[in-house]
Amino acid sequence: MLNVLDFRKIESRPPESTARPLAANTNLDLAALASRITGLHSQAKGEIGKAVLMLELAAQHAREIAARLADPTARKDFDEHIAMIERLLQLAREMAFKL
Repeated sequence: MLNVLDFRKIESRPPESTARPLAANTNLDLAALASRITGLHSQAKGEIGKAVLMLELAAQHAREIAARLADPTARKDFDEHIAMIERLLQLAREMAFKL
């Protein structure tokens, strides 16, 4: 019973919710929340765009590496993997555009 509080010693004070009218407080909170969501959405969209660009650059470098492969079978397999990656990147670009 170490967590016993003596309520007689605690001063009574009005709840913080009564300091401002509820409707005004709610409108301010909703406006701030909407603004924050919009900002986060914009930030996420930018980060996704940067990620897609970096992956496209990596795919371009992979194409350059594939061109240097001497073994035709290894080059063909590598090219197939790169083609799949490029198709997925195209899908990612389309989905990012819809955000």
